[in-house]
Amino acid sequence: MEHKLDKFFGHIRNFNVSHYVWINETKDLPIFQTVHSMKKVGDLKDYQKQVARVLAIKQAKKKKYYYLEVEGEELGWAELINSRVVYSKPKEHVKIDLQKFLDLQDKQIFVVSKNNLRLLKDQMLDSRFVMIKDGVEYEALFKKHQLQGWFSSDSLMRSEKVNIPVRGYKDGFTIYEFNNLTSEVKIDEEKIHPIKIVHMFRDIGLAKIKTGMGNYWTDMSFLEYDETAIPEYAPPYNFEETVVYDLIQNISEERKMTLELVERLNSQFKNMDVQVEPADTSEVQDEVPKEQTQPIDHDIRKKLELEREKREKIERKYNNLKNSFLGKLQTKYWEMRK
Repeated sequence: MEHKLDKFFGHIRNFNVSHYVWINETKDLPIFQTVHSMKKVGDLKDYQKQVARVLAIKQAKKKKYYYLEVEGEELGWAELINSRVVYSKPKEHVKIDLQKFLDLQDKQIFVVSKNNLRLLKDQMLDSRFVMIKDGVEYEALFKKHQLQGWFSSDSLMRSEKVNIPVRGYKDGFTIYEFNNLTSEVKIDEEKIHPIKIVHMFRDIGLAKIKTGMGNYWTDMSFLEYDETAIPEYAPPYNFEETVVYDLIQNISEERKMTLELVERLNSQFKNMDVQVEPADTSEVQDEVPKEQTQPIDHDIRKKLELEREKREKIERKYNNLKNSFLGKLQTKYWEMRK
Protein backbone atom coordinates (compact mmCIF):
# COMPACT_ATOMS: atom_id res chain seq x y z
CA MET A 1 0.00 0.00 0.00
CA GLU A 2 2.90 2.37 0.74
CA HIS A 3 3.92 3.14 -2.84
CA LYS A 4 0.53 4.69 -3.54
CA LEU A 5 0.54 7.05 -0.58
CA ASP A 6 1.72 10.56 0.07
CA LYS A 7 5.11 11.41 1.57
CA PHE A 8 3.83 11.51 5.16
CA PHE A 9 3.11 7.79 5.30
CA GLY A 10 6.82 7.14 5.90
CA HIS A 11 6.57 8.84 9.28
CA ILE A 12 3.46 6.84 10.16
CA ARG A 13 5.17 3.58 9.23
CA ASN A 14 8.46 4.35 11.00
CA PHE A 15 6.79 5.43 14.24
CA ASN A 16 3.98 2.86 13.94
CA VAL A 17 1.34 5.48 14.71
CA SER A 18 -2.34 4.62 14.39
CA HIS A 19 -3.93 6.35 11.41
CA TYR A 20 -6.95 6.37 9.10
CA VAL A 21 -7.47 4.76 5.70
CA TRP A 22 -10.18 4.98 3.08
CA ILE A 23 -11.07 1.39 2.19
CA ASN A 24 -11.12 1.19 -1.59
CA GLU A 25 -10.19 -2.32 -2.73
CA THR A 26 -10.80 -3.93 -6.12
CA LYS A 27 -10.42 -7.47 -4.74
CA ASP A 28 -12.57 -9.23 -2.17
CA LEU A 29 -10.12 -9.46 0.73
CA PRO A 30 -10.82 -11.42 3.94
CA ILE A 31 -10.62 -10.11 7.50
CA PHE A 32 -8.76 -12.42 9.91
CA GLN A 33 -9.00 -12.81 13.66
CA THR A 34 -5.20 -13.03 13.92
CA VAL A 35 -2.38 -13.00 11.37
CA HIS A 36 -1.15 -16.37 12.66
CA SER A 37 -4.31 -18.45 12.79
CA MET A 38 -5.74 -16.84 9.63
CA LYS A 39 -9.23 -17.56 10.93
CA LYS A 40 -11.62 -15.57 8.74
CA VAL A 41 -14.07 -13.36 10.62
CA GLY A 42 -15.42 -11.16 7.83
CA ASP A 43 -15.01 -9.61 4.40
CA LEU A 44 -13.46 -6.24 3.64
CA LYS A 45 -16.05 -5.63 0.90
CA ASP A 46 -18.66 -5.06 3.62
CA TYR A 47 -16.74 -1.90 4.58
CA GLN A 48 -15.89 -0.72 1.07
CA LYS A 49 -15.75 3.08 0.64
CA GLN A 50 -15.69 3.65 4.40
CA VAL A 51 -13.07 5.40 6.52
CA ALA A 52 -11.37 2.98 8.92
CA ARG A 53 -8.78 3.44 11.61
CA VAL A 54 -5.60 1.34 11.59
CA LEU A 55 -4.63 0.43 15.15
CA ALA A 56 -1.61 -1.75 14.35
CA ILE A 57 0.46 -3.15 11.49
CA LYS A 58 2.00 -6.64 11.34
CA GLN A 59 3.92 -8.56 8.74
CA ALA A 60 3.24 -12.25 8.15
CA LYS A 61 4.07 -14.52 5.23
CA LYS A 62 5.73 -11.59 3.43
CA LYS A 63 2.50 -9.56 3.53
CA LYS A 64 1.48 -6.60 5.65
CA TYR A 65 -1.75 -6.78 7.60
CA TYR A 66 -3.61 -3.91 9.22
CA TYR A 67 -5.75 -4.13 12.34
CA LEU A 68 -8.88 -2.14 11.46
CA GLU A 69 -11.56 -0.34 13.42
CA VAL A 70 -14.69 1.23 11.91
CA GLU A 71 -16.89 3.53 13.99
CA GLY A 72 -15.55 2.10 17.24
CA GLU A 73 -15.94 -1.55 16.16
CA GLU A 74 -12.73 -3.58 15.89
CA LEU A 75 -12.90 -5.67 12.70
CA GLY A 76 -9.68 -7.68 12.71
CA TRP A 77 -6.62 -7.99 10.46
CA ALA A 78 -6.79 -7.40 6.72
CA GLU A 79 -4.42 -6.82 3.84
CA LEU A 80 -4.79 -3.43 2.15
CA ILE A 81 -3.64 -3.00 -1.45
CA ASN A 82 -5.36 0.03 -2.99
CA SER A 83 -6.68 1.74 0.13
CA ARG A 84 -5.17 5.12 0.91
CA VAL A 85 -4.07 6.85 4.08
CA VAL A 86 -6.33 9.78 4.96
CA TYR A 87 -5.94 12.41 7.65
CA SER A 88 -8.54 13.65 10.09
CA LYS A 89 -8.98 17.41 10.31
CA PRO A 90 -10.91 19.87 12.46
CA LYS A 91 -14.53 19.71 11.33
CA GLU A 92 -15.37 22.46 8.87
CA HIS A 93 -18.74 23.42 7.35
CA VAL A 94 -18.61 23.56 3.55
CA LYS A 95 -20.90 23.73 0.54
CA ILE A 96 -20.26 22.36 -2.95
CA ASP A 97 -19.67 24.96 -5.65
CA LEU A 98 -21.63 23.23 -8.40
CA GLN A 99 -20.07 25.16 -11.27
CA LYS A 100 -16.51 24.52 -10.09
CA PHE A 101 -17.40 20.91 -9.46
CA LEU A 102 -18.68 20.48 -13.02
CA ASP A 103 -15.59 22.21 -14.41
CA LEU A 104 -13.38 19.78 -12.47
CA GLN A 105 -15.63 16.76 -12.86
CA ASP A 106 -12.95 14.53 -14.37
CA LYS A 107 -11.00 14.45 -11.09
CA GLN A 108 -13.86 13.99 -8.61
CA ILE A 109 -14.36 10.87 -6.47
CA PHE A 110 -17.80 9.62 -5.50
CA VAL A 111 -19.09 7.32 -2.81
CA VAL A 112 -22.75 8.07 -3.57
CA SER A 113 -24.52 8.27 -6.91
CA LYS A 114 -23.87 11.30 -9.09
CA ASN A 115 -27.62 11.74 -9.30
CA ASN A 116 -27.55 12.92 -5.70
CA LEU A 117 -25.16 15.76 -6.48
CA ARG A 118 -27.91 18.32 -7.09
CA LEU A 119 -29.40 17.40 -3.73
CA LEU A 120 -26.04 17.82 -2.03
CA LYS A 121 -25.27 21.20 -3.59
CA ASP A 122 -27.91 22.88 -1.42
CA GLN A 123 -26.71 21.18 1.75
CA MET A 124 -24.16 22.35 4.27
CA LEU A 125 -21.79 19.42 4.75
CA ASP A 126 -19.05 18.59 7.25
CA SER A 127 -15.49 18.25 5.95
CA ARG A 128 -13.72 15.80 8.29
CA PHE A 129 -10.89 14.07 6.38
CA VAL A 130 -8.37 15.00 3.71
CA MET A 131 -6.19 12.91 1.38
CA ILE A 132 -3.85 13.29 -1.58
CA LYS A 133 -4.53 11.23 -4.70
CA ASP A 134 -2.67 11.72 -7.98
CA GLY A 135 -1.45 15.08 -6.73
CA VAL A 136 -4.99 16.33 -5.99
CA GLU A 137 -6.20 17.22 -2.50
CA TYR A 138 -9.58 15.73 -1.64
CA GLU A 139 -11.86 16.18 1.35
CA ALA A 140 -14.38 13.70 2.74
CA LEU A 141 -17.79 15.30 3.20
CA PHE A 142 -20.31 13.97 5.69
CA LYS A 143 -24.01 14.56 6.22
CA LYS A 144 -25.36 13.39 9.57
CA HIS A 145 -22.23 11.24 10.09
CA GLN A 146 -22.68 9.50 6.72
CA LEU A 147 -19.88 9.81 4.16
CA GLN A 148 -21.29 11.46 1.04
CA GLY A 149 -18.17 11.44 -1.11
CA TRP A 150 -14.68 12.79 -1.73
CA PHE A 151 -14.54 16.18 -3.43
CA SER A 152 -11.53 18.15 -4.60
CA SER A 153 -10.76 20.96 -2.17
CA ASP A 154 -10.92 23.61 -4.89
CA SER A 155 -14.59 22.79 -5.61
CA LEU A 156 -15.74 23.66 -2.08
CA MET A 157 -17.01 26.87 -0.49
CA ARG A 158 -16.05 27.26 3.15
CA SER A 159 -17.89 28.68 6.10
CA GLU A 160 -16.01 31.26 8.14
CA LYS A 161 -16.63 32.10 11.77
CA VAL A 162 -17.04 35.83 12.29
CA ASN A 163 -18.52 38.22 14.82
CA ILE A 164 -19.91 41.19 12.92
CA PRO A 165 -22.61 43.42 14.47
CA VAL A 166 -25.53 44.29 12.18
CA ARG A 167 -26.87 47.85 12.37
CA GLY A 168 -30.08 47.14 10.53
CA TYR A 169 -31.57 45.55 7.44
CA LYS A 170 -33.09 46.55 4.11
CA ASP A 171 -36.51 45.97 2.63
CA GLY A 172 -36.92 42.37 1.57
CA PHE A 173 -34.92 41.01 4.51
CA THR A 174 -36.05 37.50 5.39
CA ILE A 175 -34.73 34.80 7.69
CA TYR A 176 -34.80 31.04 7.23
CA GLU A 177 -34.42 27.88 9.26
CA PHE A 178 -32.08 26.19 6.80
CA ASN A 179 -28.93 27.19 4.95
CA ASN A 180 -30.53 26.56 1.55
CA LEU A 181 -32.88 29.44 2.45
CA THR A 182 -36.01 27.37 2.90
CA SER A 183 -38.59 27.40 5.72
CA GLU A 184 -39.02 31.14 6.07
CA VAL A 185 -39.51 32.44 9.62
CA LYS A 186 -41.80 35.35 10.43
CA ILE A 187 -39.83 38.29 11.84
CA ASP A 188 -40.88 39.76 15.17
CA GLU A 189 -39.70 43.38 14.96
CA GLU A 190 -39.61 43.71 18.75
CA LYS A 191 -37.49 40.60 19.34
CA ILE A 192 -35.22 40.42 16.28
CA HIS A 193 -32.53 42.74 17.69
CA PRO A 194 -29.63 42.57 18.43
CA ILE A 195 -28.33 40.89 15.26
CA LYS A 196 -24.83 39.52 14.65
CA ILE A 197 -23.30 37.62 11.75
CA VAL A 198 -21.65 34.54 13.27
CA HIS A 199 -20.99 32.42 10.16
CA MET A 200 -20.75 33.33 6.51
CA PHE A 201 -20.07 31.92 3.07
CA ARG A 202 -18.53 35.01 1.53
CA ASP A 203 -18.49 33.62 -2.03
CA ILE A 204 -22.27 33.35 -2.19
CA GLY A 205 -23.26 36.01 0.34
CA LEU A 206 -24.87 33.53 2.72
CA ALA A 207 -24.83 34.27 6.44
CA LYS A 208 -25.89 32.67 9.68
CA ILE A 209 -27.08 35.33 12.08
CA LYS A 210 -27.64 35.34 15.80
CA THR A 211 -30.75 37.31 16.71
CA GLY A 212 -32.99 37.93 19.69
CA MET A 213 -35.30 35.31 18.17
CA GLY A 214 -32.60 32.67 17.70
CA ASN A 215 -30.11 31.63 15.02
CA TYR A 216 -31.18 31.77 11.37
CA TRP A 217 -29.83 31.96 7.82
CA THR A 218 -30.21 34.92 5.50
CA ASP A 219 -28.92 36.69 2.39
CA MET A 220 -26.09 39.05 3.41
CA SER A 221 -27.05 41.60 0.75
CA PHE A 222 -30.05 42.63 2.87
CA LEU A 223 -27.95 43.32 5.98
CA GLU A 224 -26.46 46.67 6.98
CA TYR A 225 -23.04 46.26 8.60
CA ASP A 226 -19.51 47.61 8.45
CA GLU A 227 -18.02 45.80 5.45
CA THR A 228 -14.51 46.70 6.58
CA ALA A 229 -15.13 44.42 9.59
CA ILE A 230 -15.00 41.38 7.30
CA PRO A 231 -11.49 39.92 7.66
CA GLU A 232 -9.44 38.88 4.66
CA TYR A 233 -9.91 35.22 3.88
CA ALA A 234 -7.16 32.94 5.15
CA PRO A 235 -7.41 29.13 4.96
CA PRO A 236 -7.55 27.77 8.52
CA TYR A 237 -5.13 24.91 7.75
CA ASN A 238 -2.87 23.81 4.94
CA PHE A 239 -2.27 20.14 4.21
CA GLU A 240 0.92 19.90 6.30
CA GLU A 241 -0.79 21.46 9.32
CA THR A 242 -3.69 19.04 8.93
CA VAL A 243 -1.29 16.08 8.99
CA VAL A 244 0.33 17.37 12.18
CA TYR A 245 -3.12 17.82 13.73
CA ASP A 246 -4.03 14.25 12.76
CA LEU A 247 -0.84 12.75 14.19
CA ILE A 248 -1.27 14.63 17.47
CA GLN A 249 -4.87 13.44 17.72
CA ASN A 250 -3.90 9.83 17.04
CA ILE A 251 -0.99 9.83 19.49
CA SER A 252 -3.27 11.34 22.14
CA GLU A 253 -5.86 8.66 21.42
CA GLU A 254 -3.22 5.92 21.65
CA ARG A 255 -2.06 7.27 24.99
CA LYS A 256 -5.63 7.29 26.26
CA MET A 257 -6.14 3.69 25.11
CA THR A 258 -2.88 2.62 26.76
CA LEU A 259 -3.80 4.24 30.06
CA GLU A 260 -7.22 2.58 29.98
CA LEU A 261 -5.53 -0.75 29.27
CA VAL A 262 -3.11 -0.34 32.18
CA GLU A 263 -5.97 0.54 34.53
CA ARG A 264 -7.99 -2.46 33.34
CA LEU A 265 -5.07 -4.87 33.73
CA ASN A 266 -4.22 -3.43 37.13
CA SER A 267 -7.81 -3.92 38.24
CA GLN A 268 -7.83 -7.51 36.99
CA PHE A 269 -4.65 -8.41 38.85
CA LYS A 270 -5.95 -6.83 42.04
CA ASN A 271 -9.05 -8.99 41.80
CA MET A 272 -6.89 -12.08 41.17
CA ASP A 273 -4.74 -11.27 44.21
CA VAL A 274 -1.51 -12.14 42.40
CA GLN A 275 1.71 -10.29 41.74
CA VAL A 276 2.39 -8.93 38.27
CA GLU A 277 6.17 -9.20 38.54
CA PRO A 278 7.53 -12.74 38.88
CA ALA A 279 8.74 -13.30 42.40
CA ASP A 280 12.29 -14.31 43.25
CA THR A 281 12.19 -18.08 43.88
CA SER A 282 15.74 -18.31 45.14
CA GLU A 283 14.60 -18.27 48.77
CA VAL A 284 12.41 -21.30 48.26
CA GLN A 285 15.12 -23.10 46.34
CA ASP A 286 17.61 -22.36 49.11
CA GLU A 287 15.25 -23.86 51.63
CA VAL A 288 15.14 -27.11 49.65
CA PRO A 289 18.71 -27.91 48.61
CA LYS A 290 19.27 -30.67 46.12
CA GLU A 291 21.20 -32.78 48.60
CA GLN A 292 19.37 -32.97 51.88
CA THR A 293 21.58 -33.51 54.94
CA GLN A 294 18.64 -33.71 57.31
CA PRO A 295 15.14 -35.11 56.77
CA ILE A 296 12.40 -32.49 56.32
CA ASP A 297 9.03 -32.79 57.92
CA HIS A 298 6.40 -34.07 55.47
CA ASP A 299 4.05 -31.12 56.06
CA ILE A 300 6.83 -28.60 55.48
CA ARG A 301 7.85 -30.37 52.28
CA LYS A 302 4.26 -30.29 51.03
CA LYS A 303 3.94 -26.57 51.77
CA LEU A 304 7.18 -25.84 49.94
CA GLU A 305 6.00 -27.80 46.90
CA LEU A 306 2.71 -25.89 46.84
CA GLU A 307 4.57 -22.61 47.16
CA ARG A 308 6.85 -23.52 44.27
CA GLU A 309 3.90 -24.51 42.07
CA LYS A 310 2.12 -21.28 42.93
CA ARG A 311 5.14 -19.17 42.00
CA GLU A 312 5.67 -21.09 38.75
CA LYS A 313 2.02 -20.53 37.84
CA ILE A 314 2.33 -16.80 38.50
CA GLU A 315 5.49 -16.64 36.41
CA ARG A 316 3.77 -18.43 33.50
CA LYS A 317 0.88 -15.95 33.66
CA TYR A 318 3.29 -13.06 33.69
CA ASN A 319 5.23 -14.34 30.67
CA ASN A 320 2.04 -15.03 28.73
CA LEU A 321 0.81 -11.52 29.45
CA LYS A 322 4.16 -9.94 28.60
CA ASN A 323 4.40 -11.77 25.26
CA SER A 324 0.81 -11.03 24.22
CA PHE A 325 -0.06 -8.26 21.75
CA LEU A 326 -1.28 -5.96 24.50
CA GLY A 327 1.70 -6.81 26.68
CA LYS A 328 4.14 -5.94 23.92
CA LEU A 329 2.26 -2.70 23.35
CA GLN A 330 2.60 -1.79 27.00
CA THR A 331 6.28 -2.80 27.10
CA LYS A 332 6.94 -0.59 24.10
CA TYR A 333 5.11 2.25 25.80
CA TRP A 334 7.23 1.87 28.95
CA GLU A 335 10.43 1.87 26.88
CA MET A 336 9.36 5.10 25.18
CA ARG A 337 8.73 6.70 28.57
CA LYS A 338 12.27 5.94 29.84
